[in-house]
Amino acid sequence: MGTVFSLRLEPDADPAAIAEACRLIHRADEVFSTWRGDSAISRMRRGDLALGDAPPEVAEVLDLCHRAGRLTDGLFDAWASPDGVDPTGVVKGWAGQRAAEALHAAEIGRAHV
Repeated sequence: MGTVFSLRLEPDADPAAIAEACRLIHRADEVFSTWRGDSAISRMRRGDLALGDAPPEVAEVLDLCHRAGRLTDGLFDAWASPDGVDPTGVVKGWAGQRAAEALHAAEIGRAHV
């Protein structure tokens, strides 16, 4: 995704919850990075992978991209790149939210992603 995430947590935060939050962020990078040739998004941009064959989170994020486009009257457009779809403007927040939800589910009261 071309970005850095950091977690700021309670000192006694559950290590398993931290690992899960990190796993979710790394998974997002594996699926959505436009810098990795083997990511689902890179493969879709080359025409090597159809949406129906992509991991399910791709459809979820692309739906969010469509919604962001409508909400901004087209100012956000994940399809504007000449290289093909680039959802990174949405996926970074989406990945951070998923990590935060994992920490919240583990009852970590104070966390910043």
